[in-house]
Amino acid sequence: MTGRRGLALAELLVGMALGLAVLAGLTAAVGVAGRMLVAASVRAESEDTAQLAMEALLLDVRRAGYDPTAGGVAALVEAHDDGLALAADLDGNGSVAVDSDESIAWRCALASRRLSRLVGRQSLPLAEGVVGCAFRYLDGDALPLAAPVAPLDLPRVRALELTLRLLPSGLSHPSSRTLRAALRAAP
Repeated sequence: MTGRRGLALAELLVGMALGLAVLAGLTAAVGVAGRMLVAASVRAESEDTAQLAMEALLLDVRRAGYDPTAGGVAALVEAHDDGLALAADLDGNGSVAVDSDESIAWRCALASRRLSRLVGRQSLPLAEGVVGCAFRYLDGDALPLAAPVAPLDLPRVRALELTLRLLPSGLSHPSSRTLRAALRAAP
């Protein structure tokens, strides 16, 4: 009886082919997992951006109309479907300084896919990849007012609503958020 030592060339080739097939499968799986991780990260960042924009708007709406001297500061100064302007007498001097954080405007520019917050004369981009952005204005009975709201109708606005849709590059479905906030009622 002759004992056989080692492996034949054919056995080595089959073993190497199986090893390479397993390695190729693992490499593909790691690649897919990496792409999924990147997509999930982009989606999460998009969701966070939309949420932060909503929180910033809520803060601005809550401050709008602050008037400690009862000088007649209107909360809502402009109301368009693609933006708005808010005012508040934050320093209590009886007037609104247009070059400070007492004057806040929001603008949706769908052509450039950007939502911006203008503080005084400084423009701060809040969100990129904007594919949908609409402001709505509601009266005291929660009925919508046609935008742009005429200056004489601005006091009728009791709440506003922003619907924001973001679609960063690399994603196929947008992130969406809607916020409805009540405006400060005049005394």
